[in-house]
Amino acid sequence: MTDNNDIETWAMVRAQQIVMQQGANLVVAAQRLDHKKTTANTYALRAAIASCLMEALSVPAPEVIAAHQMQPNRTSM
Repeated sequence: MTDNNDIETWAMVRAQQIVMQQGANLVVAAQRLDHKKTTANTYALRAAIASCLMEALSVPAPEVIAAHQMQPNRTSM
């Protein structure tokens, strides 16, 4: 993910996946008035969002990647 368009596309795809999976499960549980499943799906949605944020934060910023690519290759001694 070195280009802003790549990052935006990735974020949109991940958001859609989360909404379609965990969000849909939460809606169904809430519609059925199932308190236990609603609570469980709420936590699953939170966990999916947190995981996605951690994944996004683990990727270096484009500026860092560009600077690293511009450095001359160093050989090991």
